Order: sequence, then structure tokens, then C-alpha cells
Amino acid sequence: MIAEETAELRELRAVTRAFLAAVAPHDAVDRKSARVDRTLWARACTELGVAGVAVPEEHGGLGIGVAGLAIVGEEAGRVLAALPLPGSVAAAQTALLLAGDPAALDRELPGLLAGERVAALAGADGPGDPVAGAPTTARPDGAGWRLHGRKWFVVDGGSADLLLVTATAPDGPTLFAVDAAAAEVARAGVETLDLTRDVAHVDLAGAAARPVGPLGGWPAIAARVGLAQAVAVAAENLGGAARCLADAVEYAKLRVQFGRPIGSFQAIKHRCADLAAEVEDARSAVLHAVWAAEHSPADLPAAAALATAVTTRAYLTCSAENVQIHGGIGFTWEHTAHLHVRRARSAAALSGGARRHREDLLAAMGI
Repeated sequence: MIAEETAELRELRAVTRAFLAAVAPHDAVDRKSARVDRTLWARACTELGVAGVAVPEEHGGLGIGVAGLAIVGEEAGRVLAALPLPGSVAAAQTALLLAGDPAALDRELPGLLAGERVAALAGADGPGDPVAGAPTTARPDGAGWRLHGRKWFVVDGGSADLLLVTATAPDGPTLFAVDAAAAEVARAGVETLDLTRDVAHVDLAGAAARPVGPLGGWPAIAARVGLAQAVAVAAENLGGAARCLADAVEYAKLRVQFGRPIGSFQAIKHRCADLAAEVEDARSAVLHAVWAAEHSPADLPAAAALATAVTTRAYLTCSAENVQIHGGIGFTWEHTAHLHVRRARSAAALSGGARRHREDLLAAMGI
């Protein structure tokens, strides 16, 4: 079953697209490691309520649900907007909500929803595999805790004010809140292929921390947090693929060779038709994942894996073909085509690659 876009969701798409119309992706490149556009993010939160689109109303959000967040993510992906949607909203805020800690919600969520603060979920203890390397440890320190270790490839980590860190405590893996500005926290921006995404390594040398949720409670919510982030990234992939298709078609209408628009040539029109099929496949997969998240959680692991696999393929294909159809101009630094290629390849790598996506899908199907 696939979700339908209601009038409310269509309106959300329209206002979000209009709001992001003036985004210039190259600006994020100039900001280096802390690439989140804090001014744009504050406006998006105060004017549109973007950070709270999927947060229940009882917690101060809009209560639109996963469908609303997917639409916002898709529109942000279209223009490569430097907004902290996968890291702060999809991962960190979901972890806060699922942890079931009223004190932590009261303390952290208002600032996040207002766009005054950005959060990041620091989970990976090593490169490649989230459980590789020496695990981050939590040690009691009087009435509090101290964290020691390194977290790798933290999305939105360079811009974050709040770090939600997974660490091994005596009672088991636990989620902790850490002030990113603390002296015991060192962050190093990672120059990934994607020049518009904020990614950082985080070193914790005895950083003061507060438990979020019960001690040893992280394993109970880890999978659900990962699925929420997977759906958000799939939505961004869809938006990027759709934009590449639109740009390629528009250029094919305008570029003239031998006295005719290149879109009239069979080789180009067939290539664009193939890209349109890829985008529609991706859209169907995302809509199904959104439906599963809202109506059938038992189907979400398979749906999220499918959405990630299909949208990754679509984005990689559409971004590469967009460069080819644009010809020489598509290779220039000033054009956005190469930024989409970078985002597509980086998103595929950060989420584990096509092989892992397919393995997750087979595992969810019991194969």
C-alpha cells in the first residue's frame, strides 16, 4: 500500500519549495566544516516549523508526521539546502522522543524546535561499521557521567550544539546528552565527497554527560532511530534525483545543435525517459516507506531498505546523466550538476552502499 498526498501535504510542499527557492548550494561549500546554514535554519523553524513537522503536538511540534518530514526532506534535497534534517531532525530528535525521558525532552526539545540549536546523533565508533573500533565508554563521576572515545562521521556534527552520544555504561549501551561546546569535546570536520553536507569526527576526553532515557536503554530504540534516518535520506535522494531530471529535461529543450533542440534527438529523449522511470520508482518506494512508518511499523524495515536502495540508484543515475546531457557546462564548478553527483555518491557511502541496502531488504523479508 502507498500513502497519498493530502491537501495539507501539498500545501506544505508548495510553501517549502517557495521558501527554499533562493538557496544557493555553493554557499555551503564556502562554510567548510560547519556547513549548516544557521540563519536559513532559524527562519525555516520559526516561519514554517520545519524542525517540528513530525513531532507530536503534545511536544510542541506540528504533528504532521513522517509524510511531512519526507516532503520537507525531498524539497531540501532538490536544492541541496544546508539544513540539518537527517542528523538533527530525523536522527537526534527521533532518539530524544523514543528515549522516553520527559526531563530531557523539556530541556532539549524547545531549543531544537525553535531553530536556536542543532543536534547530532554520534553513534559510530569506527569507520565503515557502526560497531567497529574501540567503543565509547561512560564512567560515573559523582552525580554525573564522563564519556571517553571517538565518534566517526557524525552527520551535522560540525554545526551541532547538542551531541546525543551512544556509549557503553556498566548497565549497557546508553544514550547521553553532551554539550558540543565543552572543553573536553574536540570536533574535526571531514572533507567528504559531498561539499554541502556537514560531517565531523568527534573526540570525547572525559566530556560531562547526562543520560537520556534509562541506562542500558539504547538498544531498544537504536533500530527505530536508524529507520527514521534512512527514510529521511531516501526522501532527500528522491528530491535530488527529481531535480537532476528536471534540469536535464529543461536543458535538452534549450540547447540547440544542428538547428534543433537536443531533446528532439532520439538518444537524448530516450535517456530522459529512462531517468523519469527511475524517479517514479524512487517516489513509489519513498511513499511506501512513509506509509509503513505511519501505519504498519512491522513493514518499515523492509520498506526503508527498499526505499534506500531504489532512491540511491535513482540519484546516482540521474545525477550522472544530468552532467552528460549538459555537456561541457555540466562539468564546471559554477554549475550545480557536480554537487548533485557528489551528494548522491556520498549519501550512498554514508548509508552503507547498495550491497548493504539489498542485504537489509533481504534480511527484513526473512531471506
